[in-house]
Formats: sequence, C-alpha cells, structure tokens
Amino acid sequence: MTEHDPAESQWHHWPRCWYPAARADGFAPGQIRSGHIAGRQWVLYRAADGTFRAADAFCPHMGAHLKAACVAGQALRCGLHGCLIEPQQNPRISDGLPAIGEGCRLPAQGWPCAERFGLVWLHPPLLPGQTAPPLPFADNGHLRLTASRIIPADWRAMICNGFDLSHMAIVHQRTPEGEPVFDHTAEGGIRMRFSTRILPKGGFSSWLMQRLSGGRIELAHTCNGSSIMVESRVGRFATSGIFALLPQDPPDTPPEHRRTLAFASIGIPPSATLPRLQLYLARFLYLAFLKKDFAIVENMRLKLDGADDPAVLQAARYQSTLESL
Repeated sequence: MTEHDPAESQWHHWPRCWYPAARADGFAPGQIRSGHIAGRQWVLYRAADGTFRAADAFCPHMGAHLKAACVAGQALRCGLHGCLIEPQQNPRISDGLPAIGEGCRLPAQGWPCAERFGLVWLHPPLLPGQTAPPLPFADNGHLRLTASRIIPADWRAMICNGFDLSHMAIVHQRTPEGEPVFDHTAEGGIRMRFSTRILPKGGFSSWLMQRLSGGRIELAHTCNGSSIMVESRVGRFATSGIFALLPQDPPDTPPEHRRTLAFASIGIPPSATLPRLQLYLARFLYLAFLKKDFAIVENMRLKLDGADDPAVLQAARYQSTLESL
C-alpha cells in the first residue's frame, strides 16, 4: 500500500502483459499511431503489405519522434533526415550508426505486435533470449464489432468490477446462482465460471435478456493482464466480449484521477442465424451492461483491504503474481 494508491502492492498499475493499442478497423496501410506503455513511448503503423509493426517512438539517429514519419514499404521514413527505420527485436544500435543520409537504414527497438479480435496488441520490448507470452485469449473465430473510448477510471477498478459478484443484484438486477468455479487458462489468465438469474425491474436490456434466456445466463469471465473476456450463453445465443484496457497515466497519478482507454470487441459465432442482426444486438446488450458499470467505477479509489467478495479476491491474487513494468 502507498499513500496515493492503497492497492498498488496487491495489483500493479503497469503489469507486464499484452496491451491493446488500436482498433484494426479503419487503420489503413500507411497510417501511424503513437502512445506509451509505462512511460515508454511507441509508434504503431500498418506497413505496405497490411501487417502491423511497432517500434520505440524516437529515431535512433537524433531522436525525432516517429509519429511524424511516413511509411515506406515495411519501414518508417524519418521526417528529419529521411532515414529508413526498421523495427528489430534486439537491434545492435551500440555498434554505431551508418553514414546518415536519405535512404540509409537504421535498426530500432521493435515491439511485439499482433492483430486479434479486431484489435492490435502490443507487448513491451523483450530482453535478449525472451519470447513474448501467448496473446491473452484463444481466438474463437467469432465475427466482431469493435469500439473504444476514454473512461475516467482506474483500469484495475474496471477489471475488479468484472469479477465482483456481490454488485450484480444492486447494479445489474441479477443474482448469482451457486458458487463460482475458478481455473487457469492455457494463456496464463484466471477464469471464473458462474450463472446468474435475471431479476425484475432491470430496464429494457434486462427485459430483453429475460425474453431471450428464460431468465438464466451462463457466463465465463477470464482476466489476463489488463484485459477481460466475457463469454455468455443466453438461451440458445452464444456471444463473447473482449474488454481490453490501456492505462493512460503514470503510476504516481492518484487512482481517482486516472484515465483508461477502453477497447471493446463484441463477437458471435460465424454460424449464427442472421449474424449481422445478432451481432448488433449483442453489441447493444454488452454496452448497456458496461454503461452501468462505468458510472460506478469512474473516479473510484480502489482499496482491496476490505474486499470480501471471493471472486474479487481471486482476481487480486492473480494480479499480484504478475511482474510490474
């Protein structure tokens, strides 16, 4: 525990894991995005062949920020001197730079980068001999719609809320049935399986869920790093939602003042009947659910010492095992 962050010792602000960086939809070849993870700045771009690549944000020559570069094939052309910057896992920059001039090639520290669930993911650079861990969740081949927005909340409170069964009746008019079952996934995350029964007076979204499910929903919530996957079965309808969170502030920011860039990727099986209709319906229901949660966790100062919900304690215990950046 620290004075400004009561939960830091149990749940790091920047765990070492895969982070969402962008939505793939609308990210055209030649575009460049930038951001930071744990204070280390990156640039992400779509190369000429359509693949995503990422690197440290500063040119190894004189430090020009590469958000002002342009994509040249698989490389970035620095806007300052025209050098071609090529991301590599372990570049040997210490060996010295070649003669600088337009078109010269310079290696830059690359970031592991992957596209899945309609999102682009980054992992912090690896040390020599290290390999990137598996992506957070296995690809289930679902058809997907994505969305993103900034939430004025600590991402840890958002994940914690996803495992907090005791808030379900108050916020979502649902009551858990029986005890949750926990296990670990092959990708290294923690999964909670449980079911809920829908209570009356939950608004239109609850009424619709009641009509679709007969009142009972089967769920699995999986947390891996700063992301959570929700798999649900509502009657004969199966859906999945990826909620991937990218912190926006340094760790010394008080939790109640932190912001999170939240990505959502809502999916349904490709074999679903009337897939486009089902996909938009699933998106509506997930976002209606999240809207209630976001209103609760905004400006929350997460404190775990008094937590007694067994699912919250399991999630916090898992997070405490992750290395901090």
